[in-house]
Amino acid sequence: MKAIENVFQGTGGQVDLLNTLYGGSSQTTMKVEREDERLVINLSAPGVSANSFNVLVEGNKLVLYTLLVSTSNRQQEDGGSQRLAVPMFLRVLDIPSFVNADQIEAIHEHGKVMVMLPFKDEEHLHRRIDIKDLF
Repeated sequence: MKAIENVFQGTGGQVDLLNTLYGGSSQTTMKVEREDERLVINLSAPGVSANSFNVLVEGNKLVLYTLLVSTSNRQQEDGGSQRLAVPMFLRVLDIPSFVNADQIEAIHEHGKVMVMLPFKDEEHLHRRIDIKDLF
């Protein structure tokens, strides 16, 4: 009887995950807006929790992604439960040279994630290069 229960639990979890992927959740949208002192990236995915969103800075790349995490109720031999993470959204963007990558921040507000990319100081954007005379 235990084997049959495991089959039904496993199948039920897969059906729930597939329903979420193929119709039970909405698509993540991304909008980029320019403000006076920064760029703002707005991410929205109705029905997706804030902890499903991820924002990473990898060198000069900004990585934005959401994961759908499914945890099985079935206990493993080691006492843990099965977890499955399925990527729902992924964008890798170049961080522009005029953005201060060390000051990038993200906040969750009203079901949306806003990633703020502040501009560098004006003085760092433009400078005159002196030409040295070697002879």
